[in-house]
Amino acid sequence: MKRNYKLILFTEYLIYSFPFYLVLLVKSEFVFIGAIMLFKIVLISLPKFNLKIIKYPFNTFNIYWHISFRKYKLVYILPLLIIVIFMAVKSDNVNLLYAVFIALSFIACVPSFERETIAEIKQNPFDAEKYLRFQFKNSIINTFYLVLPIAVTICFLFQWEKLIFLIFVFIAPIINLLFKYIYFNNSLLQQIFFVIFITGSLVLFGVPFLATPFIYKKAIKTLNILKTC
Repeated sequence: MKRNYKLILFTEYLIYSFPFYLVLLVKSEFVFIGAIMLFKIVLISLPKFNLKIIKYPFNTFNIYWHISFRKYKLVYILPLLIIVIFMAVKSDNVNLLYAVFIALSFIACVPSFERETIAEIKQNPFDAEKYLRFQFKNSIINTFYLVLPIAVTICFLFQWEKLIFLIFVFIAPIINLLFKYIYFNNSLLQQIFFVIFITGSLVLFGVPFLATPFIYKKAIKTLNILKTC
């Protein structure tokens, strides 16, 4: 309601981030501090450029892709990831590239943490298995839209061999979908088992993926219960 609300908002961001800035000051990262502040100023000023409403290309079988991106402003993370890719290539730091791929996987998982109502599942004409297959298809298509600008950037920088790692971005959202329907009535358990599964896969070189067929059957079984309850 105040005319200077943008200044108030920027001051709040400044206070919240003060410990982070303090560490950067000790390291004399003045350019980095300036870049972060500039980004926050642009982010606060975005509505005046009419960028508040963005049309997404996502398939609407799972409407939570649209809802999540609007609710959490996830689209604004993509430019940052593209900048990180340039930094990674310039500094020849492959770990930064891996961090981008992990961030993409996390973003693609966000819609799967949201839940449709049981009534929506029951009203859907598909049986449990077909419903789950369409959820998979929706996740793959929408993740492809998410990965596309990153893939184009990598190609632009002639890092062709790194494109193979983008395949792994598609895996986490699908696994998260399975745990979503297994623990449909308990989102906390979904998050816990998802983290355990992904962490175990990294530590044990993918061994937990051997249990995927059983997880798939369990998800279908739960969906059948939800459709008949």
